[in-house]
Amino acid sequence: MRNLRFCSLAGLLLVIQLSTFAQQKFEHRGYLGWMIDMSQTECHDVWPSIKLDSTMIADYAETLDFLQYSGMNEITLWGLFTNKYWEPEVEKTIDGSRKALIDQVIRMAHKRKIKVILGMGVYSWGFDKILQEHPELGCSCNAHVLDWSKPASWDWQKKIFDYTIDNFDFDGISMQSADLGRCNCGESAKMTYLEYHAAINQKAVKYIRSKKPDYIIGISGWGMNFGNPSDLKSILEMTKGIDYLIDVEETSLKGGRKYRQELIKAIAPCRFGNTAVPNVEPIQRMPRNAYFVPTLFHACKNLKDLFADGGRACETYAHTRGNPGDKVTIEVIAKILSNPKIDINKALAEVIHNIYQPKDQNALYELTAIFQEAEMAFFTNTRKQGINDFSKKILLLIPRDGQGIDDNYLKYMDYASRLNYLAILKNLSERVARLKTKVANQKELNLISDCLKNVLNQN
Repeated sequence: MRNLRFCSLAGLLLVIQLSTFAQQKFEHRGYLGWMIDMSQTECHDVWPSIKLDSTMIADYAETLDFLQYSGMNEITLWGLFTNKYWEPEVEKTIDGSRKALIDQVIRMAHKRKIKVILGMGVYSWGFDKILQEHPELGCSCNAHVLDWSKPASWDWQKKIFDYTIDNFDFDGISMQSADLGRCNCGESAKMTYLEYHAAINQKAVKYIRSKKPDYIIGISGWGMNFGNPSDLKSILEMTKGIDYLIDVEETSLKGGRKYRQELIKAIAPCRFGNTAVPNVEPIQRMPRNAYFVPTLFHACKNLKDLFADGGRACETYAHTRGNPGDKVTIEVIAKILSNPKIDINKALAEVIHNIYQPKDQNALYELTAIFQEAEMAFFTNTRKQGINDFSKKILLLIPRDGQGIDDNYLKYMDYASRLNYLAILKNLSERVARLKTKVANQKELNLISDCLKNVLNQN
């Protein structure tokens, strides 16, 4: 009996230890993007491209390998079926070969124990062609949004849910209802912004749960502002029955850290998170070696604050792993998601060591300093300028649409800041060159050198 009690106590202690360990990291360690965002080469299709060829699959596989070895557990994918144009006969949106590729994408993730979350618009994102054929379902004040007050609009939304849920082995859905705005006319005009989005998201949540009780359901708050305490009732309504809520650009901080802490407690057991901001949006047409803008210190500091406030979810915005600043940034972010208490400099040193294989401590220290100084140089010298407002959390180094990269982020710096920034990059370029004999992985080191030289040569 004594031995039985001892075993029971030991088992209980083990459970407590495992539970405590689980609480020491983010529960939803996700990666978010259009499939094209994982491409390691630029793409000149109309944005957002839904290209899914053998090269894209290979880059996706490399991303999955990274997610697996770094401890990430979810990937949220957009652009598997369409960008803006679900066909009125929904099942004809893709053909048999595309379906086989989507099934392959899901299997590849599952093989690596990564759960696949389908990114989906709610009453918007994807309905343009349906609205062209059924204009009576449209909203008169927003050409991209179904009028949710019309019952037939819900029928179309259900068709999308039914097709994707019934025919594919996804593990969940991450919903966006606000990225393209809202319907603000008719009956909808009587509702506040978040009342409206709470209503349409809850309609979707209840239907998904009726079909798939164990699905992971998230709501991505693109276009939503969670920083007004008067909206708390709507936020509580919106988060009923879901697993996580993503505050994409940390709008809740408009109410201060204390308000965010209270919000996180209020919506429990729904988890709260962000997208590991600030981050460089992987513009599909931008050459991957045309910039060197790490954001890891800013992003990881924000993640640590989020975790301290009770946040346990992250849909990490995709970084193109063909760019060294992005690659190192996302690998350090992954370490923080699995261990928020690790020192950022220590995490960076581990990543640098694994990727570049410096031959001694001095080379390791110099490489970590280069990444830190490049990030500091960017954020110190950029200003709020026109469409590229770098006080925001999602950084567009060039516009999504257009030709070439002449209209780039350097044009939005004032003259003195631009000269200062380029002088720092020139210094970093010279220091990278001096590391050539001190780093084993020359291929990866050359990528840094190419990025710095290309920025300098463009200016």
